[in-house]
Amino acid sequence: FRGIYAIELSDDGLSLKQGAEKKRIAGTAFEGTYIHKKNGYYYLFASIGSCCEGVKSTYKLVVGRSKNLFGPYVDKKGKDMMENGYSLVIGSNERFVGNGHCSEIVQDKNGNDWIFYHGVDVERPRGRVLMLDQIRWDKEGWPYVDDNSPSLTARKPIF
Repeated sequence: FRGIYAIELSDDGLSLKQGAEKKRIAGTAFEGTYIHKKNGYYYLFASIGSCCEGVKSTYKLVVGRSKNLFGPYVDKKGKDMMENGYSLVIGSNERFVGNGHCSEIVQDKNGNDWIFYHGVDVERPRGRVLMLDQIRWDKEGWPYVDDNSPSLTARKPIF
């Protein structure tokens, strides 16, 4: 945990851009990051906490955003992610803990966004399970999942 860094790639995306230098864009609390662009903002999704302690895992999915790919990324209150600021997207509930490592946000045929991540099922705590929840956007453009926790029942996406 030495921070999250970015570096510019070549036009074909297969190598580093000549002369590019890595730039730190987030602090030391984060890992498992994913950047999603929507409505002029870059959203830096990240995981914090412990991921690998079974039902004792404290992992959660958090976010910050920026108008620039290379930051600064800030939380809802304006705290910089370089100072480990973040806004919660998905925490825990009575059934699933250790939820994090967002891997992708996809949009279904109805225009709804869905987020993939993993968590520990406290009823079957052997390993982690792949999770999918609908991600919504509030009136200020911040992402959230209902109740900031994994859904126990939900409608399914239309692909």
